[in-house]
Amino acid sequence: MYQNINIGNRIRNYRIKKKMTQEKLAEYSGLSVNFISKLERGQKKNISINKLLNICNALNITVSELLDDDLNINGLSTSTKELVKILRTLDSNDSDKISAILIPLVKQYKNLIDDK
Repeated sequence: MYQNINIGNRIRNYRIKKKMTQEKLAEYSGLSVNFISKLERGQKKNISINKLLNICNALNITVSELLDDDLNINGLSTSTKELVKILRTLDSNDSDKISAILIPLVKQYKNLIDDK
């Protein structure tokens, strides 16, 4: 199921999103900078679950978030998937700001539909 996942790219994307250097990720995860660098560049293809957990803990994400990035949005419409993917590319503050604007609009729209 996960054979086509480039775990290094996903780790790198989350690390950058969290504004964390490879050095900090290595420090927080208890792994070497060399290991993190090789993993992100795709030179390390396999990673133990313990190391993966250490990285996810350091990034403050779950393994599921890291592995199931696209799977978590299955069942949504194409445009909703696109919105979720865009929000995921933003840092959490920007994503929260946009969500805070959209949620009242969506609730208002839902109320209009429910009243019909």
